[in-house]
Amino acid sequence: VKMGSAQRHKAKKGHNMKAPKKRAALARFLNRHIDQVWKDVRADPEKEEANGIRADAALPRTSKQPVDEDLPGMGQYYCIETGRWFINKQALEQHKKSRFYKMRVKELKGAKPHCQRDAEAAVGLGVDNGPKLGRAPASQPQNMALEQ
Repeated sequence: VKMGSAQRHKAKKGHNMKAPKKRAALARFLNRHIDQVWKDVRADPEKEEANGIRADAALPRTSKQPVDEDLPGMGQYYCIETGRWFINKQALEQHKKSRFYKMRVKELKGAKPHCQRDAEAAVGLGVDNGPKLGRAPASQPQNMALEQ
């Protein structure tokens, strides 16, 4: 800049580079994690309910599902091992030939995957909410607790 002349515009900032990283971080938690999929693969679909990430997520454990217009392919083409829906049968078959699918299947054949609850239990940390307050023990009726 020459002396005495004003700067015409500010230099560009790098804010637009944050968006892809943020999107990837959010997407990481929208998909099912390996420990959740491990339970889905081993669970009996008739006996147990699917526990989804969200309360409204009825996650399939079989390929036959009711029609859902909000999902790709009307919710008919679901890969249990990766927890993804596909638009048609060809896309699902192509996915099952992919490296990601084969690695996931190999990973699911092994031991139970690590989860945070197991790690905390290993070092002695657990959920301890303490004794329930404001209630008499279940064995004694309320009026007997007041007399003592």
